[in-house]
Amino acid sequence: MVLELSQQQIHLLNSCLAESIEELHDEVLHTDGREMRGELKDRLHQLQALQRVVATLMQREQAVV
Repeated sequence: MVLELSQQQIHLLNSCLAESIEELHDEVLHTDGREMRGELKDRLHQLQALQRVVATLMQREQAVV
């Protein structure tokens, strides 16, 4: 599936991802359960990978402009 986003939507998505990553990182640090912490780290890594994709999109958009 291909999703086309406007430049404004890409920037909004990047901001939302950054905020979510920060909050999830804090949650990982303050979680006592080892299993739960592992699951949270996995989700954190998924969000960080998605943010890298969005950053690449932003760079491409800037190169076009």
